[in-house]
Amino acid sequence: MFTTEKTHFDSLSEQVSHDLRSILFEFKDEKIGMRMLSSRMGIHEKTLKRLIAQDNKPGYQTLYKIYRVLTQARNDSELLDNVAPCIKEALIKGNPKVQTNKEIIFSSDLEEELLRDRCFSEIYFMAGCGPIAKEYIGFRFGEHGIDTLKKMLKLQVLDVARDGMIILGKNQINISAEAIKVLGLHMVDRFSRPEKTDDAGENFLGIYAEGLSPEAYNEWLKIDEEAYRKKIELCRDKKSRGTIRAFTFMTTDKMNPGMKK
Repeated sequence: MFTTEKTHFDSLSEQVSHDLRSILFEFKDEKIGMRMLSSRMGIHEKTLKRLIAQDNKPGYQTLYKIYRVLTQARNDSELLDNVAPCIKEALIKGNPKVQTNKEIIFSSDLEEELLRDRCFSEIYFMAGCGPIAKEYIGFRFGEHGIDTLKKMLKLQVLDVARDGMIILGKNQINISAEAIKVLGLHMVDRFSRPEKTDDAGENFLGIYAEGLSPEAYNEWLKIDEEAYRKKIELCRDKKSRGTIRAFTFMTTDKMNPGMKK
């Protein structure tokens, strides 16, 4: 059983490797254990083996997949109290949502609702940008929007402020990489305005492809990550808050999966 009473490492890779090896040690057959962990975590066996061998450094979304299973935490806020310090630090640093507020519960179970109902996801993201009026939801989404609002209030994903405006509730959602792709593409299709690219200060669209060395490709990834983090830090400054409900969706990837390096 995975517990907080365990060896702590300063290195993230060492800690993850140790924790995975410790849980695999509990299985009589390690191969069966690897298959079970892979299935429960939603991580390929090859990836788990590379993490154990410390060949890969896991991102925060992979860490959530691993430690949701290992800690069996009821939600992602509770998970933070049951992992080693270096894991907790990596989760807080990597996740754009600040998770140190004990009154807020970060859940992975509600992700299915985001993916199932586009109205649910749009209202959720809009409320994340600032308070919205019930009347606006009815105007934009009609009767289905009002029904969805009632559901979100019941799930405590949304709440009603003292002035009657709709705000985010205590149950918030950590979005997986798979869901980011689905939701990101939806947001682009729904809100991206290519006709506005001629107007300065309205939006930004760009696409570029090139054959890169491994070193250059890693630099691309670093540039994207740094730009993304700068956007998040800007949002955390109260002086940056305003009435423009903006979204950003970033992705860089390889177009030759399965091909020889």
